[in-house]
Amino acid sequence: MDSPQDPNIHHSEKSSVTSASKTETRQIRQQRKWFEVTLASIGDGVITADEDGKVTMLNPIAESLTGWQNADATGQPLEKVFHIVNEDTRAEVENPALRAIKEGVIFGLANHTLLITKDGKEISIDDSGAPIKSGGEMLGAVLVFRDITARRRAEQARALLASIVDSSEDAIISKSLAGIITSWNNSAERMFGYTPEEAIGKSITIVIPAELREEETMILSRLRQGERIEHFETIRLTKSGKRINISLTVSPVRNKLGEIIGASARLLASERAARERAEAASRAKDEFVAMISHEIRSPLNAILGWSQMLRQGALDKTATTNALESIERNARAQAQLVSDLLDVSRVITGKLRINARPVDIMDSLESALESVHPAAEAKQIILDVQTEPYATVVTGDADRLQQVLWNLLSNAVKFTPRQGRVSVKITRIDSYLEVAVSDSGIGIPQEFLPFIFDRFSQADTTSTRKHAGLGLGLAIARHIIELHGGTITAESAGEGKGSTFRITLPVRAIHQQAADSQQPSVSIDAIANEIMLNGLRVMVVDDETETRELLNVMLSSHGAEVLVTSSGTEALAQIDEWQPAIIVSDIGMPVMDGYMFIKRVRELDSDQGNVPAIALTAYARADDRLRALAAGFQMHVPKPVEASELVMVIASLAKRF
Repeated sequence: MDSPQDPNIHHSEKSSVTSASKTETRQIRQQRKWFEVTLASIGDGVITADEDGKVTMLNPIAESLTGWQNADATGQPLEKVFHIVNEDTRAEVENPALRAIKEGVIFGLANHTLLITKDGKEISIDDSGAPIKSGGEMLGAVLVFRDITARRRAEQARALLASIVDSSEDAIISKSLAGIITSWNNSAERMFGYTPEEAIGKSITIVIPAELREEETMILSRLRQGERIEHFETIRLTKSGKRINISLTVSPVRNKLGEIIGASARLLASERAARERAEAASRAKDEFVAMISHEIRSPLNAILGWSQMLRQGALDKTATTNALESIERNARAQAQLVSDLLDVSRVITGKLRINARPVDIMDSLESALESVHPAAEAKQIILDVQTEPYATVVTGDADRLQQVLWNLLSNAVKFTPRQGRVSVKITRIDSYLEVAVSDSGIGIPQEFLPFIFDRFSQADTTSTRKHAGLGLGLAIARHIIELHGGTITAESAGEGKGSTFRITLPVRAIHQQAADSQQPSVSIDAIANEIMLNGLRVMVVDDETETRELLNVMLSSHGAEVLVTSSGTEALAQIDEWQPAIIVSDIGMPVMDGYMFIKRVRELDSDQGNVPAIALTAYARADDRLRALAAGFQMHVPKPVEASELVMVIASLAKRF
């Protein structure tokens, strides 16, 4: 039989347990107090959340940054209290703490993240989220973040300053007190020929002639004393060894303590160099005038010569066909030349516009290939096309993109010898579409590559050059591609080694069905040939006899009744009696121009005051179009005009289709 338990022993054990429990409670309270004091003392915001992503605690810094009080935030979804977006795109950013809960590892935020506070303010932050685990069990996560607004402003200020330096027309170079180059802007590259990669880290003496190196010793000595050197006229060397006259201004660079740590140099071409540039510009202008005279006269010679042969009736049927084809081809060349000059004018004045809409780049490419195929076939050049099967839709202007592709392809065919190869490759690179046009042609000289996209630039501008053109196409192409948010670059290993032009364009994110749903295109000429203007009275007003005769034949062949008049005065005298359904009028006419004429028409009391009118004119700028419409014309059609285009415009106004 067991002996009875001593009550004193039982009481002692109970007291020991109670004492241990109290000690443990005090330790927990002390640890919690230390934890709260620590969180309150650190300079970063801290938010904790449970395994469901609900907020359990904010420290004072987190309260200050988010605008939420701890009591109000507790129990709220973490993404509501800690609302973050991308600084550039404004897209929602995944919360790193929630991701840490999901994947069980530490995550940090990407750069350029904004915290949207409770009252809508925006704060630049960086942060990280870490999971909270106990014995392998996920308990929640802790989010630590800090305000980096000041740092971001400093970064943006530095980026802005760097952008200003890079875009400066002056060569700007910085160097250490040992004369080692530490920065090199774009103008310095243009002036000396060295890329930043080639120049940075090298001694500044790479651009100083050997006999003038003592100048650098003198300059560095004065810089160390805090002096500034202004407008120092001297000579420097380019990468190719050419000596150039410059005006040099050098300023000391100081750190936060005021200590001189380097120098910033601004280099300007001296007056002598400026005179040389002015003389070069004058020569370029003379060369351009001579070139444009040649480009205009050559097609005119063919047109005039074949026209005289046709008038004499000395050609057989085959020769007549060839003559007509030559006249049409050279007339189109003239129209393209005028179009390029107008486009350059729009580029210079900032008035070149695009009509943006979803465009399948394959459609533009196929149209461009169709245009150059005869020339390639004549030279037995192989056209190799590799296309991307998906995602070739971009947002842009189909006609302008076709213009760019035609320019690149026609240049490739033009500068590639017989039996050569021209290849086109379309590839998808991330969110961009790349179109590469390569050829096995004459290549591009390395010294000309930096200027390949400049207006009126050609590698050969002499009278003995083999290839025609004004040097405008690539300049226009670059501007068009930049308007589409893309880039265009040129590569060549040198003369005789071919060239590659690369276009990148942002891909449009749309469903494939949208691209597939487009109806097959029908030739405009085919549509126009079906249109008849039987019985439609068209009054033509133009002071040029040849134009009146051409329009008369053009419109009569489609069944229209045509009355030709040589001036606005003559047209006004006959308008009420003849009662035209449509007026086609020139703008540039003596005594009464087209603007004055249409104004007088609109002032008529009879029904003829409302007759639809088309301005058919050589004034083809956007401003001219707006002026014509404001004057009272319904349509503006630039010369030269295709018969099919004019017939369709007239039929549209007359509601004939």
